[in-house]
Amino acid sequence: MIGDDLEVKTSGISDVGLKREGNEDSFLVDDSLGLYVVCDGMGGHLAGEVASQISVEIIRKTFRKWVEEGAGIDEIYGKPDYSLSIEGNYLLGCIRLANHVVYEMATENKQYHGMGTTVVIVLVTHDLIITANVGDSRIYLIRDSMVEGLSKDHTIVAEQVEMGMMTEEEAATSPMKHILTRNIGSSEYVVPDIFEIEPANNDRFILCSDGLTDLVNEDEILEMTEEEDTPENLCKRLIDVVLDRGAHDNTTIISIFLSDIRTRKEGIFRKTGFLFADFFNRVQKTIKNIIP
Repeated sequence: MIGDDLEVKTSGISDVGLKREGNEDSFLVDDSLGLYVVCDGMGGHLAGEVASQISVEIIRKTFRKWVEEGAGIDEIYGKPDYSLSIEGNYLLGCIRLANHVVYEMATENKQYHGMGTTVVIVLVTHDLIITANVGDSRIYLIRDSMVEGLSKDHTIVAEQVEMGMMTEEEAATSPMKHILTRNIGSSEYVVPDIFEIEPANNDRFILCSDGLTDLVNEDEILEMTEEEDTPENLCKRLIDVVLDRGAHDNTTIISIFLSDIRTRKEGIFRKTGFLFADFFNRVQKTIKNIIP
């Protein structure tokens, strides 16, 4: 889907850290699809690992199936959003399906009660970058020596900051900063935030779990991203900083470097929200078609 009119270099890394026994993060780097995913699972007793792995796999399989079949906007899982591109709707449907499967597993199996996961996705096409997120994992765009968040934290404190009830400084140290208001698997329906942006030459994107952002601030991410010349070096440097600072959580990072774009784009992006429709009558048929 990337095409020949831009060059894309990528790298991904995941580290269990210094305090956790297992790694509940999962990630996907699929250059053939231009699809990049990070999930940060939760739930304990390996349930978080299950939720994140299942979500990554459903997103990968479902997206590839729809791309290969050239699925129309009305063929995706759930009600389409006509303000989005077809690829944006593919991501929307993938997230909805992952949520449904994880929610059903958590509801029906005692050992998985309470499991869930965050998700961040970047899709790179020849003329469009599409990002999607649920939870508090993050996506950053580094462009023209500035860092811009392309994800929205779905946490209690983020909502309080947005309503003017808390400052960003207070939010950073709040004991509630990781209490999520949305994630994959905690409720029957989920509403992701999706952005669509035109690529620009030398754009760099970072997808990460909160193991990075708890210990490395945005200014440091900007500085290191501009100093490193390959995505592999950037991922390694960021992980090394996290380990040096205690690495109390799992940390997963994907870096994406764009170059050789033939036409410079302005890169104005829009944020799109969704109203969710009932699609329960299509669930079993869709899952049978997608998941063997």
